[in-house]
Amino acid sequence: MAVPLRKLKDGVLYQRRLLVENAIDDLMKVSRSDQQDRCAIADPSDPGYIPSECLLHLIRGCRSDNSDHFFAMIFRTLRRRVLTRLPNPAIKGGGEGKSLVSQRNIAINEYVVDRFQAMLVQDRAGYDERLDYYEVNFDAALATLRLDGRKKALREEKRSESIGYDDETSELNAEVEKAAAAQNPVSESKLDDPVYRSRLYAAIESLPDNQRRVIELLLRGIQIDSQEPNIPTIVRFLGCTEKTARNRRDRAYAAIRKALETEEDA
Repeated sequence: MAVPLRKLKDGVLYQRRLLVENAIDDLMKVSRSDQQDRCAIADPSDPGYIPSECLLHLIRGCRSDNSDHFFAMIFRTLRRRVLTRLPNPAIKGGGEGKSLVSQRNIAINEYVVDRFQAMLVQDRAGYDERLDYYEVNFDAALATLRLDGRKKALREEKRSESIGYDDETSELNAEVEKAAAAQNPVSESKLDDPVYRSRLYAAIESLPDNQRRVIELLLRGIQIDSQEPNIPTIVRFLGCTEKTARNRRDRAYAAIRKALETEEDA
């Protein structure tokens, strides 16, 4: 029998659905090798298909036996399932039948994946009760996380509107492109000035998360992209395309300059 969940709702412990409990019990009766084989089944109509709730249960169980290889294998499988439940960044609307890239959908996907993986890391280090509901109804829990990501993306879009960013085309308008081409506001020569540095860091803190992360990595000396596989890059850290990283950098530069100019005029 599966270990009971710990999270309480109205004083009552969360309980897995009977279907999930039975599936977990069946998995516990077979060898780890057989579990791995079943985890690889991707077709939900296959009798051997393992529900996502059970995959998560297996992952959480790895913290007690230090099965890094088994953990990694199941994690990759579950991550693929998470990605299939996220909005497609490619949307219709481009000319000649081409697709556009939705920055909103990219932001939602990054939010969901980052939060979910953070919960797994926290749970592996101890126990994260937030994952208990994912063992009760994985799809419903993920849908809630996706909705949170959408709300956050919409808030950040509103913050970006003031600098003329077009979310659907991933392009800045002419006015902002001109500003983005101006001098780098985070250049090392300017950072030598403690007053400027203090104002700059305050402006960086006000940026949307996805822009701020790019600037923080640039300040650490991380380059945007590289053909060398062993060199750390922003593209690899954030899991985005080079174009997306550069667009975020340019939007951040424009917003920082605007914030600094506003402060000077005050």
